[in-house]
Amino acid sequence: MQSEKMPMTSPAGTAIGGRTRRVQERAEATKSKLIDAGRVMFSERGFDAVSLRDIENAAKVKRGLLAYHFGDKEAFWKSVVATIFVGMHDEFEQRLGLLREVSESEHLAFIVRFYVGFHARHPELSRLMSQEATRDTWRIQHLIEQYIAPACEKMQKLVGDSLQLDRDGFIHWYYIMVSASSTIFSFAPECRRLFNIDPCEEARVDRHADMLVKMLLRLERD
Repeated sequence: MQSEKMPMTSPAGTAIGGRTRRVQERAEATKSKLIDAGRVMFSERGFDAVSLRDIENAAKVKRGLLAYHFGDKEAFWKSVVATIFVGMHDEFEQRLGLLREVSESEHLAFIVRFYVGFHARHPELSRLMSQEATRDTWRIQHLIEQYIAPACEKMQKLVGDSLQLDRDGFIHWYYIMVSASSTIFSFAPECRRLFNIDPCEEARVDRHADMLVKMLLRLERD
């Protein structure tokens, strides 16, 4: 009976495989540095005021690597905002899944608290939106179509059912919620100087969320 031959591992192949993994790891590390730098620079200075070289300098990577990994500036910007909004969506769904069966009002309170907590951890989101939402460009259209409108439609139905708000009422509720859940954190430098407190401390974030939930859900009784 012919014995089955066992596959042999080539030392050379192992070495090549190891080098490939290291190259891939370095590439991912470089891309992560560029994304992190782009998130900060686009949120603070806006798309038009930032060059690819500015981002490469901030990320401390070699010239040309941004174009190599992402292509042009538009594609890179889309990759940056995707990391923010996709990360936000994934975190939201994960936490919501833990709640299982909750009432509409509890679901709504969860949304408000989630927005407050996320903005406290990621103030660059509000700063980025401040750059983009005031200009009628392809970028705000991209954000609306890909991320904002789908989430807003789901929220409108929940708010309408829970608080008995029509579409016009929801529009005002939405902007009150978005602004109130983010401003104190995107204005953190002002808050620290004005009141000598850190608004991003866990206890203050929780208190801000508590107050906002009470204010927004109180509409139900008006």
